[in-house]
Amino acid sequence: MELRFFPINIFRETPKVTFFDAGIDSSNGSDVVIHSGEAISPPDDLKNEQYYVHYHQIDHNLVITGERTFVLINPSWDEPHHVIYLNRSMGALEIPIGTYHRSISGKEGCIVLNQPKRDKFFDPTKEFIPQKLDKINLIKARKSPPVYWIFENNKIKRLYLNPVERKVKTLIRNEKTFIP
Repeated sequence: MELRFFPINIFRETPKVTFFDAGIDSSNGSDVVIHSGEAISPPDDLKNEQYYVHYHQIDHNLVITGERTFVLINPSWDEPHHVIYLNRSMGALEIPIGTYHRSISGKEGCIVLNQPKRDKFFDPTKEFIPQKLDKINLIKARKSPPVYWIFENNKIKRLYLNPVERKVKTLIRNEKTFIP
């Protein structure tokens, strides 16, 4: 499984104004998530990390201001644990259905625009219930070595902690998404 990032299209930038298209073609929702200062979503339950998992929504999260770190867990992936240091230059991060995810904002907080694709069974009372990683496959996935994603030198990079075993991959941009 490769993560996908949908780039923004900057129309115009001046010293104090940026005007860009952040549209996602398949989106049928528009959610604004504001973290006022450092925050975790969903918040930890005492000592346990909590995650969201959607079954009827694909997320496309774009940082508008600030920074947000996303942690993704999906036991069905070859690399089931990802940490993404998301900023606006990376575009919108797609979070597939069935992926456990949580986010941590920077100290100054941040604003994220999520343009999800929801199916006809989407029910907000069921899609946003914090979950613990309480199954063996989820615990193993969370404990696996993470793949880190950063933006450096105008490129999205995948990083591994052990560079002897794995190489850094730099993603290139095509018309609609970033690809390895």
